[in-house]
Amino acid sequence: MIIQLLDNLEKLNYEHLEQGNAIGKAFGGAFYPFDILSFAVLNRSMSLTSGFITLMRKGNFVAAAPLIRIQLDNFLRYAAGWLVSNPQKFAVKILSGEHIRNIKTKEGKKMKDCFLVDEFSKEYKWIKSVYENTSGYIHLSDKHMLINITELDSKQRAATYKISDKDDHMPEKFKVEAVMAFTEITKLILHRAYSWRCTKDNPQKLRKET
Repeated sequence: MIIQLLDNLEKLNYEHLEQGNAIGKAFGGAFYPFDILSFAVLNRSMSLTSGFITLMRKGNFVAAAPLIRIQLDNFLRYAAGWLVSNPQKFAVKILSGEHIRNIKTKEGKKMKDCFLVDEFSKEYKWIKSVYENTSGYIHLSDKHMLINITELDSKQRAATYKISDKDDHMPEKFKVEAVMAFTEITKLILHRAYSWRCTKDNPQKLRKET
């Protein structure tokens, strides 16, 4: 099952190129600051997807797991562009080096990670749990200590630990959940890119947002 899931995820990688190309051609090839942000997000997403697939196929779950959290960060910060009053100014601020956490929504709320997680969890309830579960893989934590145990013998009060770049002892269930989570996040990113392309191709809506 894991092989098929990774093959399906790999097919999504080609959609990054399609969406990027479509955004560039939209509205007669006009160029906007949000295009630059979209290209950066698509490039980052495609790179992360490729890396995640490679690591999972090599059985390196410890290195692959943090990429789920990074890909979620990619979605949350890109989707934040739909929460502001002017997406073009939003993109310019990011290009100028301003942190998204200091940029405010149209309602005047700062877009810190916790805010973005809560905001998009209203529509996608699984986002909060994925964010919390994968954050532990970013920094050294209990997750790395527990995942390192390959065998437990309660009678002997003994444990076997591994030092390896492969996690073959990991239950298939966890690997499947990881790939499915990464796939869903990637689909959300591609959907947002498609949404921006449609907005850009709609002169009336684009003028209103710009």
